[in-house]
Amino acid sequence: MSINKKLSLFFTLVTLIFSSGCVPKNPLPLESNYTSSNINVPYISPRSELCASTSIEMVSSYWQSIISYEPHLTLKELDKRTLIPSKGGTLQIELISAARANGFIVYPLEPTFDALLSELLAYHPVIVLVNRSYSWYPLWHYAPITGYDSKTETILTHFADKPNEAVSIGTFAALWQRSENWGVVLLPPGELPATASAKKFLHATYDLEKMGMMDEAIMSYKSALVRWPEDTDILFALGNAYYSSNQISNAEEIYRRILSIDFTYSLAINNLADLLCHTDRPAEALKLINMAVTDDLEIDSIIQSTRKEISRGCIYTRP
Repeated sequence: MSINKKLSLFFTLVTLIFSSGCVPKNPLPLESNYTSSNINVPYISPRSELCASTSIEMVSSYWQSIISYEPHLTLKELDKRTLIPSKGGTLQIELISAARANGFIVYPLEPTFDALLSELLAYHPVIVLVNRSYSWYPLWHYAPITGYDSKTETILTHFADKPNEAVSIGTFAALWQRSENWGVVLLPPGELPATASAKKFLHATYDLEKMGMMDEAIMSYKSALVRWPEDTDILFALGNAYYSSNQISNAEEIYRRILSIDFTYSLAINNLADLLCHTDRPAEALKLINMAVTDDLEIDSIIQSTRKEISRGCIYTRP
């Protein structure tokens, strides 16, 4: 089915749904006071089954226009990574994977309007998934949300054939609910979601690190510490990233910082002892590792392995 026919079917179905008595309600609290926002996201015309890659590209172009972000993939490469021909579209996991490969932190949005409007107010466009049809004839579509107009109570989105289309918040709520309010915030390294929790952001950054983007991950861990300066798990992830990147002095500084906050953090003790072992300080390493105490059998096994290596004289060197 061509894109024009699909769009025509979509608007026909929406008209039928809302003229049949199922009038969508405004999902916001009666006395809500959300501020308007309008994000200048470059618009790309819909491309049938390629709405996922198109949405990523639009958000990429936005970040390119305001900071020194450089995408890792071309639009053609995004198309190849996202489109599943047998499904005629893109699953959420493919969109997330392609966005990470493009150099983004992919942060899952809390499925609430408060989270959505908070990110928009911070000038963070949000990609959402909506079903523009019935459950028995789904027309799934990804689109970047570009703003909110508090006067007209409309969501602004590059939804179809024109930029910043205003969709009543009730209509949008009905369409968005069908994907259980799924959405993601795509951010360049160094940027933080307005609604981020430390734990979720740590996981989102570590996912980028696992793809081999160590410099980008380090930048993101450091930006997270601006908001959560004493979060030992984020510090530990940063210390490990430094160690893996052979930035030994930086890693040592971070591990010692963790222990100044929590001297019982056993994995930080272990990793600092390992670092000392492999920088010709075995006596200090052995003294430190003997301070590690844990009830976790898996962590204890790691500690015992490190202690054994130190006792043997640190004969193994890091690659």
